[in-house]
Amino acid sequence: MQACLTVRNPDRAAIVRAISPGEVLRIGRADDSALKIDHPSVSRAHAELRQRADAWTLLDLGSKNGTFVDGERLWGHNTQALARQSWLRFGDVYCEFALIDDSRAAQAEAERRARRAVATAHTARIDGVRKLGELLDASLRGVLELAQCDRGFVLLEREDGSGFLVRNSLAMDANRLATREFSGSVGAVRRALQTRRSVVVNDIPADAWLSARASVVACNLGALVCLPLLDGEHTLGAIYADRTQVGAPITTLDLELLDAFAERAALWIAARRTSDLLALHASRDDAPSLEWSAIVDAHGEAAA
Repeated sequence: MQACLTVRNPDRAAIVRAISPGEVLRIGRADDSALKIDHPSVSRAHAELRQRADAWTLLDLGSKNGTFVDGERLWGHNTQALARQSWLRFGDVYCEFALIDDSRAAQAEAERRARRAVATAHTARIDGVRKLGELLDASLRGVLELAQCDRGFVLLEREDGSGFLVRNSLAMDANRLATREFSGSVGAVRRALQTRRSVVVNDIPADAWLSARASVVACNLGALVCLPLLDGEHTLGAIYADRTQVGAPITTLDLELLDAFAERAALWIAARRTSDLLALHASRDDAPSLEWSAIVDAHGEAAA
């Protein structure tokens, strides 16, 4: 029977890996690992997952920080048979192991195709938008649905390049973003802007740079994503989204779709901003525009 391993790397998109019967899956941090887990607590050659007879087994390869099955450690090169569903841990990275029959595998494939169809529909929607405010709203709604988040905002560079403004928000009070009451992650936005790379956190309580934020913990944030909006070498802004509900992790497939969608949104935002019609519309836009610098200042230089 086919198996599925969901790797919940705390500060990365989750990896969902199907494993075929008879396949040997070597897990580790090395580039040549069949399943690479990029986390400092994972050894270069950490563990090996394989099927023997009718059972799936896990072998520790002498890892430094240990391999665990449902909380029990496998000591040096020991093998453990896995139940139909098990929680595994490689160093500090938790993984969910499950056996899946043909119908569940087909359902998972159908869900992946549906996710791609949703991304295509949102991309088509923003392609047809002509006004900046509507474009920002459609872009934010697209990210919220694709990331399965329930609130967020769009940060956009000023026309003169002097800073960033919050130009659109959903399920967030724009007036509270620059106060200590804001329970999202300023640090995630700053990281996305500075590195020009998407930031994903699936397990916020386990993430050191977020779990120290009292407001983040108090709000019980479950996951977040921040996508930079890039126009070549120029950073136009970012789209931030998070959720307080427990839900499926943001996966590598989700991030692939989100990055492609954000790239398309950035293309259209750049085009709209350079048109005379857009400039006229922007001058009449009544959407709240909050200075990003005010939000950063409210949360301090080391804000998460």
